Amino acid sequence: MKPILILDCDEVILEFARPFAQWLHDARNVSLRFDSFALMGNMRHISSGELVQPEDFPALIDGFFAEGQRLQQPAADAVAALTRLRGSMDLVVLTNIPENWRDIRVQHLRDLGLDLPVHANDGPKGRMVRDLAAGRTAVFVDDLPPHHSSALKHAPHVGRLHMVADATLRGLIPAAPDAHARIDTWAQAAPWIEQWMEQQ
Repeated sequence: MKPILILDCDEVILEFARPFAQWLHDARNVSLRFDSFALMGNMRHISSGELVQPEDFPALIDGFFAEGQRLQQPAADAVAALTRLRGSMDLVVLTNIPENWRDIRVQHLRDLGLDLPVHANDGPKGRMVRDLAAGRTAVFVDDLPPHHSSALKHAPHVGRLHMVADATLRGLIPAAPDAHARIDTWAQAAPWIEQWMEQQ
């Protein structure tokens, strides 16, 4: 059985921060600045300067997933690297996106040359990583440290690679303490993944 590479989507395969900020500005008249790695507290209504309130956030993120996903472009070298890796391993996307918007994500990835199965998740990803990796050599790639902690808890045999594709966010996110490595570019990540799979 082939090894399996389990991939987050936003800030791993596709850029998220910049297209989300663009969509907020153009579609909702909201500005987004990353003074810290958080969405809440960094979004303001342009007309009033007031902060977006937490109760208004779900409608904004749902709006982006419904209307703005096609603004998302691949992270640098992602398509070439993943196309190469799928020659020796299975690839699957594990993304925290509402099920309602999963099909849009599937089609957008397909349009970019990445015809991959996509699993919509909610909350920590460790249990899904465990289920997807059952009985197989595996690597999990995600930008958020808590998901690596969850993967360590539920699937400790899986390789855990911390990646933050957007250069503007990298300095705001410390290396995940429960990941095996932090590599932010696909040019460097692909060889690490291949080496992990070969050595297990």
